[in-house]
Amino acid sequence: MPVDAIITLIVILLTLTLFIKEVFRIDLVALGVIVVLVLSGVISVQQGLAGFSNEATLTVAAMFVLSHALIKTQVISYLGPFLSRILEKGYKKGIAGMGVFVAGLSAFVNNTPIVATLIPVVSTASRKLNESPSSYLMPLSYFAIFGGTCTLIGTSTNLLVKGMAVERGVDEISMFTFTPFGLILFTAGSIYLIFFGKRFIPKRSSSDELKEQEGVKKFLTEIKLKQKPAEESKTISNLFRDEDIKVKILKRGDKTYDNPESSMELKENDKLLIEGDLSKIRDLIQRDYFNITDSFDDKQFPDEETRLVEIVLLSNSSIVDKRLSDVDFLSHYNSEVIAVRQRGKKQLSDLKEIRLKAGDILVLLTNKKGYDLIQESQTNVNQPFVSLRVEQVKNVDKKNLLIVAGVIISVIGLASFGIVPIVIAAFAGIVVLNVTQIITMTDVYRAIDWQVIFLLAGSLSLGEAMSSSGLSNIIGEKLEWVVNSYGGPVLLVGLFYMITVLLTEMVSNNASAALMVPIAFSVTESMEINVLPLLLTVAFAGSASFMTPVGYQTNTMIYSAGNYYFRDFTKAGAPLSLLFWILAMIFIPFIYPFH
Repeated sequence: MPVDAIITLIVILLTLTLFIKEVFRIDLVALGVIVVLVLSGVISVQQGLAGFSNEATLTVAAMFVLSHALIKTQVISYLGPFLSRILEKGYKKGIAGMGVFVAGLSAFVNNTPIVATLIPVVSTASRKLNESPSSYLMPLSYFAIFGGTCTLIGTSTNLLVKGMAVERGVDEISMFTFTPFGLILFTAGSIYLIFFGKRFIPKRSSSDELKEQEGVKKFLTEIKLKQKPAEESKTISNLFRDEDIKVKILKRGDKTYDNPESSMELKENDKLLIEGDLSKIRDLIQRDYFNITDSFDDKQFPDEETRLVEIVLLSNSSIVDKRLSDVDFLSHYNSEVIAVRQRGKKQLSDLKEIRLKAGDILVLLTNKKGYDLIQESQTNVNQPFVSLRVEQVKNVDKKNLLIVAGVIISVIGLASFGIVPIVIAAFAGIVVLNVTQIITMTDVYRAIDWQVIFLLAGSLSLGEAMSSSGLSNIIGEKLEWVVNSYGGPVLLVGLFYMITVLLTEMVSNNASAALMVPIAFSVTESMEINVLPLLLTVAFAGSASFMTPVGYQTNTMIYSAGNYYFRDFTKAGAPLSLLFWILAMIFIPFIYPFH
């Protein structure tokens, strides 16, 4: 194996490991990939930076802006009550209606703000039906994924595959190339969720509030004893005798006790890191001898003004990856974080030292002023979080909505008929929206999710390195031998789909697609067959993340909001992934022939 191929393989394995372990931010890892590949001589400086000017990268950036302009008109919030009425028709009719509603939007609009806006709508509607929100939130995320597979602009993965194909002289992927098989996946996925989903998707919360089940992580909060407990309540077991609360850590001066004995006596100024139901935390706030947080020692709100607000952190939030101690909610939102619910393993030493992740639920103690600030922040570009409460519906700006809708439809039309390239059509749309003062250039810069842009650029560099180093040819030869020995096109599609899906579940959908596209070209060139079916296979599989909460950002968003276990996604998503895999092997060679 050539030296360049060995270096590329090492970089790929290291990158996948860092993505899985989440040691560093994925955009930082992607930037590091470019640096290492260029410095090692595997690719040139021009090749390393080409990802930032690639048509796919620029189109994704433009679509972020167009999606933001549509969200800014309040149309999705305005349509929220309509979705609530659909869900009230019963589970099967509600799921079917939600599917058409969400997938239809996701086919043309960035699905992150769609899911963010609809989480509280769906949660509230499900509780009114005495149903668990978890029964509806997982389908919400899945439908957003289904919709994204139906058009070129539905997901960044589709645009990435097209961009890599164009660089290699293949320009057969248009706006609706994905639609025939995308509609098959949407139909099959909808049938699965309507008739079988309830059997696989668990109920993780009660009808009135998120109550924890055995083994599920509860809310963490830190309390301080501002006075010595009464004699009958001086031990941990006595103080929390009637509560479903566990003391994880006790701090007394310079000493720290992990999982202290229940018989341990408590003293004034002791600090306790406790784990319990949110309802119990609410009760603690009312007790005279507890302080929930030091920040409020000298700034207690009047009882009638005190409020608790639950928020879910979004993937593009500036708060993500920061320690709680570094997030100044008090100055920005006149609020203080009093409890956290977080999925996955965490090192517990201090509540303030918890490193926040997308999908975490934070409980904020605030007053009316803070509450208003929190709601206002959710109307900004790149909102950092979404409240788990349905807010008052704002009137949609009909004039702006007509302009934005007209621009988006024009972009789709111009690109579909090949009048102008989609990236130019999208840029033209941005110019029109600026001239009509619906958005500003400041909005443009803020609307772009730069983490995705850096990830795309890094992924494209990996793909280029695989081609130039010969690694894709080496892997392609092995796959070609397997296919020629044991089957034909059906097996070829099956292999590419399965490998891409497994990569997507562990790392990023874009990274997995970027790795598989060069291999697809190598295999098809050797076998002298059309590469388009394999490119579409990679694109569809790259978006089909159902088995883990980390493979796709909408899954991450509903992870804590739906109170799911990690394995819940595997239980519900594995049959769906298997179904899509079978459908891919049957229909892709038929709809998109190899010859």
